[in-house]
Amino acid sequence: MAEKVVADKSKLSDAPKKLKSKVWQYFGFRDGSSTDKAKCKLCFTDVAYAKSGSTTNLMQHVKRKHNID
Repeated sequence: MAEKVVADKSKLSDAPKKLKSKVWQYFGFRDGSSTDKAKCKLCFTDVAYAKSGSTTNLMQHVKRKHNID
């Protein structure tokens, strides 16, 4: 199981610099996949991300699952 986490982590790229919300420090994108879902860097869960720029789902995930404000 630990090997899978390491493999997933190595394929995770940071969010582009143009995305300025603080929540992006906890999320990235899996290389070669669509950008409609961001991957949590803490638990590797896919979270829906609106291409319109809304990060509400990402913020709610971090608050609910990881108790980070």
